[in-house]
Amino acid sequence: MITLTTVYATDEDLALRASADYALLCPKDQKSAAGTDGAFNSVDPWSLISPSVNFGAQGVSAGQIAVLTKPTTNFKPPGEALVVSSVNPGSITLRRKGQAPGVGQPPGAPGGLLGIEFAILTLGPQIQLACYDLNRQFGIDDLVAGRRSVDLYDPREIQQATVLTVLYRQYLDMSRESGDQADVFASKAKRVKAELDDVLGRAVVRWGPPNSASGNAQANLPYWNIVPPTSRFCTRLTR
Repeated sequence: MITLTTVYATDEDLALRASADYALLCPKDQKSAAGTDGAFNSVDPWSLISPSVNFGAQGVSAGQIAVLTKPTTNFKPPGEALVVSSVNPGSITLRRKGQAPGVGQPPGAPGGLLGIEFAILTLGPQIQLACYDLNRQFGIDDLVAGRRSVDLYDPREIQQATVLTVLYRQYLDMSRESGDQADVFASKAKRVKAELDDVLGRAVVRWGPPNSASGNAQANLPYWNIVPPTSRFCTRLTR
């Protein structure tokens, strides 16, 4: 796996974009943790406890996706996907996708809940590979001052490209491996690829403030005096 200083998207971003398919798109051998002895107590319905899993030691981290599948009376098929908010050795705190901690319906029941089957899934390796490819396309290099990921004017300019790149590749892989559902995943891969091509065709990477380490000289200026950079280092990717 290629290690990058910065990635531009998270598992949560992918789960928000493809909620119904996330558990299918994530390879089964990319579980950070799994168990059948999960529990919520009546005091904290957001913290999933597991006596058999050391979440911290197994590399579970904030932003990964926890899929709860049983009991089916509480988590209707295909289960519920929540975001890991924080990690302790024997428990993780969850939250709803796109929401702040504690917002929304808690996954735990008022009187507690036992016998929860869960899996912590991640597409981290695929995200890092997509970010590596986009860095090469846009000329982002953490070893070159002024072209580092921290020098980006707005990292969101390539966040969407990262999400779509990962989804396209995963849908394409599923179309080759899913047998009866091959046409469904192939159709989704085609739609995502068209959207990705459009995003890359319009993408402009700008360097400097407000996110930039090299833009500190303008950091204290009022926003109307900050000029978005238009130097030779700006990158537009066209097809």
